[in-house]
Amino acid sequence: MRTSHRAVAAALLVPLSLAATPVAALACPPPPTPTPAFGDLLARTAGADAFAAGADPFFYTADRDPRPTTTQSLIPHLPAAAGYMQTNDTYRFVSVAEQVMTMIGEGKHGLWRIQDNGTVREYLRAGAEGLPAGADISDPANLAVIQRDYSHLLEGEGFGGYKDPFVPINDAGRMSFVDLPITHAKYGGKYDKHVPIVLPHWYCTMSENEYPNAQDAIKLAFAQPGANVIGPLGKRAGLDIKELYTNVVRLRSLPDARAWVNVGDATHVDWRAIDTTKTKTEYYLYERPFFNVPYLFVTAVFDDPNGDFRYVRPDGAYYEHLRRRGVKGLKTTVTRRPRFHLEEGGTHRVTGTQLYGVHHPNRPLYYGDSGGGACPLKGGDWDGYPDTKGGSGWPTQYEEVTPVCDGVLLDIKFWANLDGARWNDPTKNLANAGAGTKKVTYTVKPGLYGVYVDPYNTSRGVTNPEAAQVGPTVDLTYRTVRPPVGY
Repeated sequence: MRTSHRAVAAALLVPLSLAATPVAALACPPPPTPTPAFGDLLARTAGADAFAAGADPFFYTADRDPRPTTTQSLIPHLPAAAGYMQTNDTYRFVSVAEQVMTMIGEGKHGLWRIQDNGTVREYLRAGAEGLPAGADISDPANLAVIQRDYSHLLEGEGFGGYKDPFVPINDAGRMSFVDLPITHAKYGGKYDKHVPIVLPHWYCTMSENEYPNAQDAIKLAFAQPGANVIGPLGKRAGLDIKELYTNVVRLRSLPDARAWVNVGDATHVDWRAIDTTKTKTEYYLYERPFFNVPYLFVTAVFDDPNGDFRYVRPDGAYYEHLRRRGVKGLKTTVTRRPRFHLEEGGTHRVTGTQLYGVHHPNRPLYYGDSGGGACPLKGGDWDGYPDTKGGSGWPTQYEEVTPVCDGVLLDIKFWANLDGARWNDPTKNLANAGAGTKKVTYTVKPGLYGVYVDPYNTSRGVTNPEAAQVGPTVDLTYRTVRPPVGY
């Protein structure tokens, strides 16, 4: 059965090619250098170590010949994988088993606030002509060129596909990139009725570029039906815009994990647990191109009836689209320090630090004198950091939504059901799933079971009221039947 296992691996564990050197350090906080490519994962010998790159996703049956593909109740075996990722020698471990993903890392990891502005930056393809300077991106006559020559992700071009935001026109007088509202004709109307993007999210980097040591587990997770299912807060933060967030998994905290808010000041810090039953909260792991190369990021989306978190810039094509739709009640001023509900009671406004990750006090250790180390203190494109031009994230984000660096911390201790179903459902994972019928016949050795032999009972003539003749078959009838979990 090894061939079928490798076929599953080929379908689920597709590696990405790694590019050379990043054009700038990565925010929040970055790894020191890209990790070399592992090459074709599937060309590697399958091993029993789940952490080995390209490990057989059914390694746990490797000692069987022939290898079983189902349990005895005909429920298919599910692929399993594990891996790790890091930034600045701080490691996070991911695993997938029985369609459950876990991600365990460090406690109290600092987050930065960012907010998308309803646009997508698309870059000029290598060798493409593109639009001339000053061209109207909304003109239908230019649509074909935009569709052909520009993309949000230039696969195969690596870091070189990214274009300097301060050089919008190239040497040939063509537009190096275009900023398209999500309602642009290129996207075929799929976002025309999208819920307004009014919430920020609080994010930080989890991996190196292309997360080479976690590809098996992460790519498997992203391929499952429970992935890319975005909750209501996530949609209001734009996490379902596929041109921005190429893959997303919603996470849930393990019971003792928390999100934390700084109720102290910028230098005398005091983080207290956020009451996520009152400050609405959703957590996600997402893949997003950074300098045209995929990285992994963790994020938290918050909201509250007081409206502190909400904002739309009252300017530009996206805002005008919302106005034309008749969207009412848009909040057009930024609340610089939003309030959070605390587990201990009451609310408190967040206070950020001026630093670059509370777990990483020695920035020159990784980057020398050019490593910055201070919070960028504004939103927008990271390019240019540590110079004052640099922001806290991507070019399609509001500069005025500032990062409030490490004002919110997050325990990296999460899980996710990748098939999109909870185990507390009484109809899930029942043993009759493989049979596909409510009635299942079990075969046993026939005989009288339960006869007492202990002298304590036999000397007193005590018999077992539960003793019974059993077999050769026993039927169990289940109340429900549903298909077994797949992948």
